[in-house]
Amino acid sequence: MAQRTYLGDRVAGGHPTLSLIVCTIGRVEPLVRLFASLLEQTSADFEIVLVDQNPPGTLDVILASVVDRLKILHVASPRGLSRARNAGLREAAGALVCFPDDDCWYAPHLVEEVIGRFAREPGLDLLMGRTVDAAGTNSLGLFLGHSAPVDRRNVWFAGNSNGLFLRAEVAKRIGGFDEALGVGADTPFRSGEETDYVLRALALGAKCWFHHDLTVFHDQAPDRNSAAISRARAYAPGFGRVLRLHYDASYLAERLLRTLARAILSALSFDLSTAHYKLVWGLGTLKGYLSPCAGEGTRLPGRR
Repeated sequence: MAQRTYLGDRVAGGHPTLSLIVCTIGRVEPLVRLFASLLEQTSADFEIVLVDQNPPGTLDVILASVVDRLKILHVASPRGLSRARNAGLREAAGALVCFPDDDCWYAPHLVEEVIGRFAREPGLDLLMGRTVDAAGTNSLGLFLGHSAPVDRRNVWFAGNSNGLFLRAEVAKRIGGFDEALGVGADTPFRSGEETDYVLRALALGAKCWFHHDLTVFHDQAPDRNSAAISRARAYAPGFGRVLRLHYDASYLAERLLRTLARAILSALSFDLSTAHYKLVWGLGTLKGYLSPCAGEGTRLPGRR
């Protein structure tokens, strides 16, 4: 197997099992925390493909402190989270790949645990887990209450990109992330790229499981009402776009009715902040579903 040279001229004799594709922009201290957690892993059978969208030199000090202890490939990419992940996928050498945010962090056993689960389950293509805060409380979303196979109905509660691990051969079949979706995209659809990715995997017949006990650490999103409303305005159109790409109008109607019902119940109980959030989310979802998008006819693998 060909040797692979990492930052600091660190040379490895073979490819690691797990490639962590870490896309970063505008964060320094959180990245230090992530690296610190990776230095504590019980398995060193991994590489970091660091996709850097910062101005040149931004991360030099951080990288200098870890280049002789971590296997890091430093890759540049244009702005956009999906673009960055695709750049990382092109460079990843591991048999398994994952996509930790630059502000998440790992428990010491996580890399070893993930590699072990794939080794014990040769038919498993894609594994998903929860994100939790430092106290162990669910973070960045709602999750299934138990382990289960992932399907088109429960995918919305089976995790986010931080807890997504898959075989590299499956990633090649899925193709890249849709660059019209996700933070930094040149469209109104600033979310949904990881759900679209998993739905495309399912459409190709991939075996995907959510494991409730598999966790990645991530701080809670700000819960101030203004911050929540801003997130809804930013992310709901991406949700609507994914619905348009993968579901029919009846499913859209079901989701909108549920959102509207929650808004009405919240208003009746004088929880006006939740009612406002749900209304903004519903309107954004409809906007995303109905909005035209450049590249409308593009057919990525697993798309209808």
